[in-house]
Amino acid sequence: MILNHSKRLVVAAGLFAGIAFVPAALAQDAGQPVEPAVEAPAITDEKLQSFAAAFVEVEAIKQQYTQRLQSAASETAQQEIQNEAGQKMLEAVEATDGISLEEYNQIITSAQSDPAFAQKLTDAIGKVSE
Repeated sequence: MILNHSKRLVVAAGLFAGIAFVPAALAQDAGQPVEPAVEAPAITDEKLQSFAAAFVEVEAIKQQYTQRLQSAASETAQQEIQNEAGQKMLEAVEATDGISLEEYNQIITSAQSDPAFAQKLTDAIGKVSE
């Protein structure tokens, strides 16, 4: 159980740290040839919508905690804020029906290396954000 909890916290911290560069990956110019390092997963429209909903929630949490992080008085306070934010992001993904944390992370990894897939995600996220 402790190992599972530690693993979840590592994933949560990765969400907080990694989410900062996801929008840049999603905004890549599709005209640039990029060799995909990870093959884009075959996902259903329902899975895509679930990812987009989770992503919007994670981004909202990121925005909220980034402001707090910038005003933190010490490194210890920053670490506590990052841990809390990571946990909230993890909970947001897990609370989204239709997608697991592993699938969420796989989709992000794929989007970072596949501009066409990233554009598909950007479109889905845009629809959810409207």
